[in-house]
Amino acid sequence: ELGLRVLGGKRLLFSFAAWYLHLEEELVFVGDEGATEPSGETRRLGIDAEIRLQLAKWMYADVDLNLSDGRYVNDPEGENYIALAPRVTSQGGINFQHPSGFEGAFRYRFVGDRPANEDNTVVAQGYFIGNIILAYRIKGFRIFTQLENMLNTEWNEAQFDTESRLFNEPAPVSEIHFTPGNPINIQAGISLEF
Repeated sequence: ELGLRVLGGKRLLFSFAAWYLHLEEELVFVGDEGATEPSGETRRLGIDAEIRLQLAKWMYADVDLNLSDGRYVNDPEGENYIALAPRVTSQGGINFQHPSGFEGAFRYRFVGDRPANEDNTVVAQGYFIGNIILAYRIKGFRIFTQLENMLNTEWNEAQFDTESRLFNEPAPVSEIHFTPGNPINIQAGISLEF
């Protein structure tokens, strides 16, 4: 890993790193068995970048961006993708904590499309979701509300390329099996801090 960190006065921080990882064995999850198994030698290379910015004494913004490419070393080109290895991920947002007791955040999370199998013929769909949190602190109590998935994005939390066959299908089909992510929802609560 090789990187740098730059301070822009007292309000800006920028970090950048380029990295390379070589593994003799890659452990993968086997859903039918509920276990992991070794799957061969891999190499990964990528770039990570982050920015932190203080907008006011009580407000901050941040962005993280990660780019990565992972491949099996000993498999033929085009058949050497690492299943479900993310290529592009990002998260960030704006957070504030005002002295009056009000606090909150707008946060996002992004995961790009990625190969779901070794030859990239099945793709795990990426997603972008955003959340808003608003809260008020008073005398050890925190009253909060949170709007999750504010754009009501249809997204898959877990995805696997699995071969299956229904009783009326003449042959097995390889496709994405998934756990759907939460739709838009609102949560509210009160917490006591000691």
